[in-house]
Amino acid sequence: MLKSNTWNQSASTLKIKIYILTQSSKSMSKSNKVKKSGKITLMLAGIVLVVMVIQLAQEKLQRDAFVNTVKTGSIRDSVSGNLNVLPTLSFQLKAETQSKVKYAALIPFGKPIQVDENQTLYLMDTTDLDRSLERTILSQASHQKRLKIGSSIELQLKLEEKNLNALQTLFEENGQDVSEFELESKQNLVERLRRQHELETINDEEKSQTFTLEIDRIQEELKKRRLISPIKGTLISSSVKKGDTIFGGQTMGEVQSNERIIEVTLNEEDFAGLKEGQKVGVTLFSFGNEILEGVVSTLTANVNSANGHRKLFVKLNSNKILPVGSSGRAEIIKQEIQDTLIIPRKALLGNSVFTVRGGKALQVQVETGAKNLEYVEIKKGLKANELVISETPHLFYDGEQVTYILVE
Repeated sequence: MLKSNTWNQSASTLKIKIYILTQSSKSMSKSNKVKKSGKITLMLAGIVLVVMVIQLAQEKLQRDAFVNTVKTGSIRDSVSGNLNVLPTLSFQLKAETQSKVKYAALIPFGKPIQVDENQTLYLMDTTDLDRSLERTILSQASHQKRLKIGSSIELQLKLEEKNLNALQTLFEENGQDVSEFELESKQNLVERLRRQHELETINDEEKSQTFTLEIDRIQEELKKRRLISPIKGTLISSSVKKGDTIFGGQTMGEVQSNERIIEVTLNEEDFAGLKEGQKVGVTLFSFGNEILEGVVSTLTANVNSANGHRKLFVKLNSNKILPVGSSGRAEIIKQEIQDTLIIPRKALLGNSVFTVRGGKALQVQVETGAKNLEYVEIKKGLKANELVISETPHLFYDGEQVTYILVE
């Protein structure tokens, strides 16, 4: 580092001025022309001495300014935000009915296990349903046998229909052999048997349908007592074990996919210029300084009105399995600009910077362009190789005398 030094020069100048004033005072004393002039001269010498001492004190007390030079180089226009690692898919396994656990693939606080799609993870006791299903199937079989045997009403109806036809023929041929009353009675009997047969048929069909529906219902209940994995992934947790009684709606475990997606939170104003497909550098606190690369996969449409944050999602190029819930930082690169003026971002105060010119700190308005965490592009207001205060510039004021220390 290089530091400007004016103390020795100022001290030498002060000695010379004091010597000249002293010699001048002696000369006037020797001439002994006017005593009053000698007093005035001594007073002036004292005033000059005080002024010089004050000047030296100011020079001694002036602050050091750490500065950087304005350089020509390249800069990445990027924004950064906090990230959170999420599973691509996540499912909570919930019981749909009350029962007792007969089998659990993972016990509470057990080590997560890999599972396949449609793999059985939990089985509940089905003794009551098995008995109901068996009883219903037996009843259905008995009913079907009765239907095959046939209806006694149907047999009687067929017989009476033949008798009615015979009576009808006799009545038409010779009304004296068969009375009208006898014919009407037979007709009424046949009609009554027909209605009984129709009702019996309806009841049989209804009963058959009832058995079918009951079997379907029991089978659906049996399915509810078997929980399978909806995806290939990891059973990460379980809250029940064999023998536990569970209730409808109770969460029994959670399955997550092995694929991960990165959720990045940014300020709303940082979204300008962002689009899908842009490159992203990701660092996770649990992985140290390792940088994982990816691309922007999705930009969310909503902004959180409470804090002004908006989210995007990043798909990593790496196949490394990241712990869900991991946090870190993500840098989204919008573009890279070559051969432009750049300064440290910490030197920027809004739209101005402090430059050091002629031993003074001067506030200069600038126009900025691309920026990232370390550097900012300067489009107007500065020239290459100028000096800008880069450490705590907000502590200086315009026109302040400073000495500078160049930070390479």
